[in-house]
Amino acid sequence: MTPKQIKQLAVVIPVKDNFQGLQKTLEVLWKKTAISEHVEIAVVDAGTCPETSHWLLLQDHRIEHIRSAKDNGVYDAMNYGKNTVNAPWIWFLGAGDTPDQETLCTVLDSIKTWDTQQLQIHGVAIESPESGVPAHYPARWDSSMIWRNTTHHQGVIYPAEQLKAHAFNVEHSILADYGLHLSLFQQGIEAQLHPQTICKVEAGGVSRRFNANLYREEWKVKKSVLQGPTKWVHPLWLLVKYVFKKSGWPVPA
Repeated sequence: MTPKQIKQLAVVIPVKDNFQGLQKTLEVLWKKTAISEHVEIAVVDAGTCPETSHWLLLQDHRIEHIRSAKDNGVYDAMNYGKNTVNAPWIWFLGAGDTPDQETLCTVLDSIKTWDTQQLQIHGVAIESPESGVPAHYPARWDSSMIWRNTTHHQGVIYPAEQLKAHAFNVEHSILADYGLHLSLFQQGIEAQLHPQTICKVEAGGVSRRFNANLYREEWKVKKSVLQGPTKWVHPLWLLVKYVFKKSGWPVPA
């Protein structure tokens, strides 16, 4: 691929056993030529659904990168995808997520002016949110992340050079994106916040299952990233969050 052919935005879509959701997401990306001609697509398929694998082979004329093979979970797939693409900016979508076409066109119109040292963060809507989950995550990049997972990774467009210097920790099967965001925030990485909503996320995300495994992993993430006295407040804080979520009460922002 010559430099002139490199597209500005790569969309990485990990998928496992969600053929219809994958088709839905891709059809939105392909619907407008103003989008389809300017995005590089990578689909990382877990290889568990023959129908998905066969269909992907028929789409190789419009999907730049396809892998259908066993992986070690969604974050392993995301690591593979980010390291495969060539575009200077990377965006992750889940199979079944619905990109907002108007916002995406705005992104593609302005992407060449963005500061490549900053994350670009947009809002995310949640389709049929679970109890205790907000219907919308506005763009945020602030100290609230130390306490709650307030930055939704489908709302983040990452500078490729910066993202490729890091990896999603596959030992964290639920919250590796949160762990990466916390680490970047602690390192002083800055973000540009955008008011638009960039996509609607399909219901049922694993990080929105508020069980003991989620909170155990959140403590693992925070124990490995946070420093100082604040770290040791979190076991009690996580217990409080767990009680609030189980009760269906909103957790304080």
